[in-house]
Amino acid sequence: MKHQLAKSVGLSLLSPVIVGSLLGVYYSLTLEGEFVSIFLTLLMTAISNAHIVGLTMAAFVVPGYLLMFKYSKVNYSGVLTLGLLGGAIFSYLLSATTGEIFLINSVMSAFAAGLFLFGLRKTAKK
Repeated sequence: MKHQLAKSVGLSLLSPVIVGSLLGVYYSLTLEGEFVSIFLTLLMTAISNAHIVGLTMAAFVVPGYLLMFKYSKVNYSGVLTLGLLGGAIFSYLLSATTGEIFLINSVMSAFAAGLFLFGLRKTAKK
């Protein structure tokens, strides 16, 4: 169980790279300017906010999942909600109180919770 959780948490930490890459490609294609510069700026901004994803996983998602697992009441929407809530709380406390960064950090944390659940399902023994 511990090995399975560790793999899933490791997979969830790819969330900032994926979100940063998607935003970088989108804004590089839609804005005028140097493609590589815009892409790398957005990718590095997302990676620099990865601490919010890590804190959300450590304080909300994994303990919430373990509590649900203990009582055999694992609910995927509950885990995703914990990710979104944790991302919003830590983003408000540590990074941004309003604006796009607040929203992106929250969505990035919810996406990390989704990757966590995906990792749990893929590493489950059949």
